[in-house]
Amino acid sequence: MFELIVFFTSFKYIFVEGGEQALVGIGVTSRIGLRKTLKITAFGFAVGIILYFIFLKYAGFVPTDILEIALGIGLLFFSGLMFKEFFENETKVDATKYKITYFYIAMIEAVENSVALATFSLIQLESALIGFAVAIGLIISLLWLGVVKKVPLRITRLIAGILLTSTAIPLILYGLGVFTPDFVHWFIPPLTPPDGF
Repeated sequence: MFELIVFFTSFKYIFVEGGEQALVGIGVTSRIGLRKTLKITAFGFAVGIILYFIFLKYAGFVPTDILEIALGIGLLFFSGLMFKEFFENETKVDATKYKITYFYIAMIEAVENSVALATFSLIQLESALIGFAVAIGLIISLLWLGVVKKVPLRITRLIAGILLTSTAIPLILYGLGVFTPDFVHWFIPPLTPPDGF
């Protein structure tokens, strides 16, 4: 039972966060090209792997509450950009802005996912890594099958903005120590292990 909880928590977190990045990546592909989008994604993935091992080794030295607040604020900023792009005229946006925005989102996601996965790994390594692998596999499968590509670009931006906001607000609340109901923890798990682990 304990292993299943860690597995599902890891899966949900990585699937939601990875899904956000996939949606944003699809949104910027038409602006900066597939090759540049894949390069930024691969770089973010590599940074995330490196940070995972760093956080796994030095987890006690990083104040989680400050990290949650910083990540939440960063994600809110980028969700604002997604909402802005949803409402603005397509011709007004230049490709450089998309490239820089996606790069920062990839870096924020790399930090967030590596911290979360390292935390889950400290609780139960094998279940956390299996949850991660299944989540990434499902995201890649959905992209490969073209399910996500069928969503119109403007709707993709709107969904990405909503997902980024829905992740950012709970993270900020967790970091500030504000009480949040248990169901919020199930949808967006905190970076610290829940009580009872």
